[in-house]
Amino acid sequence: MIADLTTLLGLLELESAGPDHFVGSHPPEASTHVFGGQIAAQALVAAGRTVEDRVPNSLHSYFLRAGDTDSPTEYRVRRVRDGGAFANRQVTAEQGGAVIYEAMISFCVQRQGPDFHRPMPDVCGPDSLRRIEEILEPYAAEQDGWWVRPRAFDMRYVNAPPRLALDDPKPQKPVNQIWMRAGRDFMSAPALNAALITYLTDMTLLDSVMRVDRRTSRGPGRVASLDHSIWFQRPADFSDWLLYDQSSPSAVDGRGMAAGYIYNRSGDLVCIVMQEGYLGSVQTTTS
Repeated sequence: MIADLTTLLGLLELESAGPDHFVGSHPPEASTHVFGGQIAAQALVAAGRTVEDRVPNSLHSYFLRAGDTDSPTEYRVRRVRDGGAFANRQVTAEQGGAVIYEAMISFCVQRQGPDFHRPMPDVCGPDSLRRIEEILEPYAAEQDGWWVRPRAFDMRYVNAPPRLALDDPKPQKPVNQIWMRAGRDFMSAPALNAALITYLTDMTLLDSVMRVDRRTSRGPGRVASLDHSIWFQRPADFSDWLLYDQSSPSAVDGRGMAAGYIYNRSGDLVCIVMQEGYLGSVQTTTS
């Protein structure tokens, strides 16, 4: 978990290692595995370094192996196509010669056209909600203090976060809604804005699945992202609150689907997200 926004922004400043070849670092306080949203965000930055006068419009990717924080991640970009309206890039992320992530990313020229979107849900505002660190204070001794660690974004759940749902005897619905805020504006830099959106979309997205299955990102059992797709609609206003509206349409065979919509506080749709997650078996002990 990245503790502050400055660290996150630093991770998006990739080092050039040759033509269409970039290297990304990891935060000093990271656990043994790299957060998938970080890999996807760095991949988008790498692809954006090879494109001019276009903005990201979609990202489709697969997480193939767990990334190791002891090794830097190398990103190799293949220029698939440069058309009049769209440019397409394939990005391969490797560690030690092994591919850990693959993405196809599309960039487009901005133009006039139809402008409408799914309305933002009617939920309570963020000002009436508590920070997640405050809500999870009773669990501060668990997971080496994981639940109350500092976060790069202020996060406020509309409904109970999965750790609370774990202890709730009532059946849980496959729905999750969170307000998030960075407190700084990045709308003037489209590539950076899209990279931060990408990072955010992998945070908490499987909550809607996990709360029904009575799990959290820290267990019981292993939870991991398998694939991840984003359709970018508008820049996010990170200086104000964003609503991440999440739901799960299905879970089967140890896999769960999650759909997400991120809105600016004004009600504008920022992006649409789909992800499939792996829900590993929970080991039980018998006496």
